[in-house]
Amino acid sequence: MSMQPRFLFQIHNRRGLGHLMRGLNIAKEIRALAPSSDILFYAKCSPPEGLMNGHFDCHVASDSLWLSNWAPVVRRFAPHIIIYDTILPKNPASEHLGNGARYVYVMRQCDEAKQREIFENPLLPQIDLIVVPHTRAEFGWEVPPFLHDRISYVGPIVRDLDSMVQNRLREKYGIHDGDFLLLSTIGGGGFANTAPAFFSAISEIHEVIHPRMPNLRHLVIQGPKFEQSIRALDGMTVIPYEPEIGNLIAISSLVISEGGYNTVHEIRLAKTPAIFLPTAKHYDDQEARVRELERRGLAVVYTDRSPAPIAQKILELAGSPSGLTEIKQKYTAEQMVLGNRAAAKKILELVA
Repeated sequence: MSMQPRFLFQIHNRRGLGHLMRGLNIAKEIRALAPSSDILFYAKCSPPEGLMNGHFDCHVASDSLWLSNWAPVVRRFAPHIIIYDTILPKNPASEHLGNGARYVYVMRQCDEAKQREIFENPLLPQIDLIVVPHTRAEFGWEVPPFLHDRISYVGPIVRDLDSMVQNRLREKYGIHDGDFLLLSTIGGGGFANTAPAFFSAISEIHEVIHPRMPNLRHLVIQGPKFEQSIRALDGMTVIPYEPEIGNLIAISSLVISEGGYNTVHEIRLAKTPAIFLPTAKHYDDQEARVRELERRGLAVVYTDRSPAPIAQKILELAGSPSGLTEIKQKYTAEQMVLGNRAAAKKILELVA
């Protein structure tokens, strides 16, 4: 590739990290395949410390400036490729089509109503490439015929694991052999209508299990966008944010989480037993996502957050190493292949 290709990612990251993380995972592979690539993120909030590490530039535009700042950034950066994740603009005119760029849409699986809305979006017919971060079977929806020759099912897009990072995390948090490491995480933590209730349930669960688990280490990750404070109970460590959350999941004995795309696929990649407390989201069908894992014996799902049965399940799993081992063994049948590089290759084909 003789020219220096330019890629502009439009990222909605005000409350969560899923859109940003998928963009970063793709961007890293683009840079690995085409080292001269110039990559810019157009985001609603500054990325949390430790995610970009100076590798990519980011233009931050608040909600009030989102549309007005977009056109000048597009003109100044002159991208060859513009990439959207999950959220498509409702008005194609706001995107200033005709600037010479080609368009990519990362189409994550959504609930039925939102998926139908996406298929009817007036910008979709003008998208050059649809990247689906699921296998065809996992995505599930039948796509409109006009997309058939532009869609690529690449599989989950999630950051890979690193054993050296895992060793550093064990040292960082003082995790020792024999510890039962329980990790409670809600991802970015910016959903004010659900995050406080999740952490309230986690505290109640902790109060039940802590006196009965002498080897318990419980790390509670607030997420960088959680704006309240969590009182650390005896035996609980509250951590504002951990950029290497995927590798922390990998060294955990058990994870409690909601059911967001990133966390679920990080858990699948790490093959870590999990308890999911899914909630309704604007685009997501979290319950459907985690029920499929439960059906395969890879996780336990509770839609009622009453602490007693969840705490009892944790005690049951902690007291039965064979039960945890059985879950891990079932994961051996999982054929999860990361789609990061496949997505990057398909995108680079547009500028080849």
